[in-house]
Amino acid sequence: MKQSIARVVFVLLVGGMLLVGAAAAPAAEVLHHDADAIGKAREGVEQEIPVAKADPTRPVYHFVPEARWMNDPNGCFFAGGWFHVFYQLNPYGNDWGRIHWGHARSRDNVTWEHLPVAIWPSTEKGEHHCGSGSAVQDGNGNWQMWYTSITGRGKDFSVPARFNGQVLVKPLDKDFIKWGKATDDPVNRPTLPGNIDGYAWGNYLRDSTFLKAGGRTFMVLGITGSDEVGGNSAPIYEAKNKLLTEWTYRGKMFNQAWDCPQMIPFGEKWLYVMTQDTPPQWFTGTFDPATAKFTSESGGRLDRSGEYKTISFATDDRGRHIVYCWIHPTKQAKGWNNCFALPRVLTLDKNGHPAQAPVPELAKLRGEHVGMKNLTGAKVLDIKGDTLEIKAIFENLDKGNSGLKVRRSDDGSRALEIRVMSGGVDVFGTHLAAQPEGEKKAISVHVFLDKSIIEVFVNGGKQTVARVMVPPLEDLGVEAFSAGTASVDVWRMKSIW
Repeated sequence: MKQSIARVVFVLLVGGMLLVGAAAAPAAEVLHHDADAIGKAREGVEQEIPVAKADPTRPVYHFVPEARWMNDPNGCFFAGGWFHVFYQLNPYGNDWGRIHWGHARSRDNVTWEHLPVAIWPSTEKGEHHCGSGSAVQDGNGNWQMWYTSITGRGKDFSVPARFNGQVLVKPLDKDFIKWGKATDDPVNRPTLPGNIDGYAWGNYLRDSTFLKAGGRTFMVLGITGSDEVGGNSAPIYEAKNKLLTEWTYRGKMFNQAWDCPQMIPFGEKWLYVMTQDTPPQWFTGTFDPATAKFTSESGGRLDRSGEYKTISFATDDRGRHIVYCWIHPTKQAKGWNNCFALPRVLTLDKNGHPAQAPVPELAKLRGEHVGMKNLTGAKVLDIKGDTLEIKAIFENLDKGNSGLKVRRSDDGSRALEIRVMSGGVDVFGTHLAAQPEGEKKAISVHVFLDKSIIEVFVNGGKQTVARVMVPPLEDLGVEAFSAGTASVDVWRMKSIW
């Protein structure tokens, strides 16, 4: 009779470090989870929550951590009915430093649940920051995340910045709440060192992202440097095994690279996005898995604001690509610093140009409504607020300028003006090229006001801008004006918290 041999799973708690492994297999994977570090990070955030909540400029329906500094979105994915969003977080200060990965989840990209810190720097090993990265499914369909291990940099540390390599992190539970590192020393033994294959990448590799094509899995990395360290050409690696623990260098995927690259699939086309000079740059083209090369066909900017910084994305069960982006700087923030733009559904038009529309689920937040049709001339609307959604359609633009004045003072002497013309839209100094569309030759403008943040979507998201604004707190009026005719709808928006 054959006897089955059960694998014995053990859990050890040593100095606050949780080690998970399999006793029956000598080469079993051990994942390292530092509960003490995560608990201390939570305490650091909690200390500042009262200050953040009291700030009248803090958004109420844009995603923002409970307190402290945030930057790049990282490792976003959709699984089990949840959108998981991770982001760079300094739990101990309101400026960049001591970077961890914050974590939140949502069923609908509208209301969010804050979760424990997912990734922490292993300071006992000399790691100071957990830099940006992404999520990917291995060959068995299991989710994992990768981050860039960083030593030094900034006012907190006297040694120069060093990018140690890419570190694999895996979930320790089915809900993706608790995560463990696949190495006990991310500084000296990262999963993917920065100098493998003998190529002189130096200390500049960072911000891993992933793509799957032709039955293969690839990792693309961001880079900063001169020609001696790879220039600004995007290095690409290919996985050698299903678990994605072994990689081989395949060369340079494309001749443009910098921060937070992303490769977003659209059938036979790919949208490559990276950030060097904000807003992010995009390139539409094709990717050949045999050569690991990307060929660009067109390009441009993903937004019209220098405050729209770096992106990550998740693909849901309907095939929608949902984009998350970091907005910075939130100039007058107290107790918090920076936020995300509203989640956007990313599509490509027939010319291969991206369009971004706010997720339609945001309509759940609508409250009090005021609307009018066939407006000619100017009218102050019978609604006020600094948390509003506005949808307006302007027709007959050949008759003159039209638009909106938001955050208008009671006497009309101050306002932020969104001017609509036959050739485009000007959002208080930022120009968005647009042409009248349809039988009525109209331009549509979709505006979201949220305390110190404004986002404007023109003609269904063909052009977008996200701006930080600092009007006087008492300026809450809305005015619409039209040389032709216009229809306007305004809703008061509820908080997501």
